[in-house]
Amino acid sequence: MGARAIAARWLSAVAVAVLCMAGFAAAQSARAYTGPNAIAVPYAEEKVVKPADGYAFDDCAAIRSAGGELVTACDPHEGFTVKSPGYDPEYGEVIVPVKTSNGRTATTIDYVLFLEPPEVPELPETRYPYPAPAGGTLMIPISDLGVTCTACTAGSGLEVTSFAPQGAATVLPTETHLVVRPHDDFEGPLEITLRYGDMWDGWSPPTVLTVSVSKLDADAPIAQHVMRPMPEKTGEFDLNELVHLPAGAEGAQILCGAALHGTVVCDGEGHATYTPTAPAAVDEFAFRVSQHGDLVTGSVVLVADGAETGLPVEGQAVSEPRTDPTPAPQPPEPDPEETQNASGRRGKKADTKEQQMVLLRVPSPVVPKTPPADGGGLAGIFTPLIETMNRAGAR
Repeated sequence: MGARAIAARWLSAVAVAVLCMAGFAAAQSARAYTGPNAIAVPYAEEKVVKPADGYAFDDCAAIRSAGGELVTACDPHEGFTVKSPGYDPEYGEVIVPVKTSNGRTATTIDYVLFLEPPEVPELPETRYPYPAPAGGTLMIPISDLGVTCTACTAGSGLEVTSFAPQGAATVLPTETHLVVRPHDDFEGPLEITLRYGDMWDGWSPPTVLTVSVSKLDADAPIAQHVMRPMPEKTGEFDLNELVHLPAGAEGAQILCGAALHGTVVCDGEGHATYTPTAPAAVDEFAFRVSQHGDLVTGSVVLVADGAETGLPVEGQAVSEPRTDPTPAPQPPEPDPEETQNASGRRGKKADTKEQQMVLLRVPSPVVPKTPPADGGGLAGIFTPLIETMNRAGAR
């Protein structure tokens, strides 16, 4: 988890969801119980709480009443279904007394329901397949980073933690891109450590994006990064207008990358057709220009009309954050004489020549793709009493 203050800046759009959960009378200020009959209610999936073998729930109406919006269905023999209407880290617990019997023996089990936080975003470790120009600028759209996020619909953010080697480049996040500016005297791999955060301040583990830096020819093409209005249905973009070729140059090829919330099709003449497949305030896609061995990247950022993103809908894409990047929480200062490595062993002071701490994060209106759903789960009943009932069987 990162700083709560940063999350608060991203969460105004989810206030309604938090308020709707505040009405649960049984909720406490914080989760306190962690026993075997505690039930974690999934953020975006259903979970079925089953009775013990040979037993049945006696009063589904009482279960649904006690569980409020958390209990969405109940069957005496199949169990009751729970699903979260949202997430609130300050939401407490709901106690659901459940009467269960097998015809001869009856008991009441108090299930303690609490909201399970969403899975943190995933950011794959990869080598970016397109180079950065030495002495120039590579702007990588967030859509090219491969992020998946369960809870980013009301806010997310990109954080640059470090890069190596030190002094090789300037690296910073913006609301829509990761901007890499290698120095003109550097060529080779640049390793950038990134994290991605969701609207509940859950952060992906640090992962390394490797960018290859190489020199471009003096007559290499130039590709722009632009903002455009989001089409309601299908929109066409002439990418040739976004590419500058040296006088008399021929043979340039333009290829399109993928969007997050729509499909992009490029023809052989440099025309891109974008069709939205899901509602989104912002979408984006990259395109590549190849000519005589030189390869450069441009991008198109699409902003929906009326969306409160703060982003322009025309002009050049922002290559600097519109506000100062927020410093991420600093790790504790290491011992000046020794540090502790990941294995827990202590040794000499770490050599810091190979990386430069950046620790900048910027909130983003871009919503990454959600991970594929893996279906609902089953919550077994793990109290010693019910385990005894299962061993004995129904009589």
